[in-house]
Amino acid sequence: MRVAIRRMTVPGVLLALLVGWYAWPESAEPTAPVDQAQHRIEAELADVAGAFHPELQWAEARYESDPDLTGFCGTSGCKKTGRSEMIANQAARVRITSERIQEPLDIIQALWTGKGYSVDRHKGSVEVKGSGFTLWFTVGVEGCAKVRATVADVTDISNPDGTGGFGQGPLDYAAQCATVDDPYWSH
Repeated sequence: MRVAIRRMTVPGVLLALLVGWYAWPESAEPTAPVDQAQHRIEAELADVAGAFHPELQWAEARYESDPDLTGFCGTSGCKKTGRSEMIANQAARVRITSERIQEPLDIIQALWTGKGYSVDRHKGSVEVKGSGFTLWFTVGVEGCAKVRATVADVTDISNPDGTGGFGQGPLDYAAQCATVDDPYWSH
């Protein structure tokens, strides 16, 4: 008899959790305006670009949006919350030789630490996870340096079907990555 009660309880609890998750109230916190989020990202990308001497000649950044959804996506229950994450990716045109890979990581770590961010250093990347934003910089073994900046809780401007949003810049933002030789960075 006890086993039967557990079998009935588990589906009931799961159903209650799923209904509660779907009906969970949206955050009352205001969203950041699109232009404010883009300004913050552009400032971070400019700071990264300006930290290098000689410069790395950055390709055009690619902006994208990742709308927040609630409910059961893929069914009629999935709905947009009015919030989105703004994501920008940018790649350096200058190829960085394997002998210099740690130098750009040191530069970016010093930059972000100097700004008061809590920086996590990994083998080939440096990362900041702040309240509502992230920064990530990496140099791959092929000599390609990339930076990513995101801002969460931005006002969602995408279409109801998820298209549109912040999309701008080249779709293949990394096509120009590590295509230019530099006397300092590439040798």
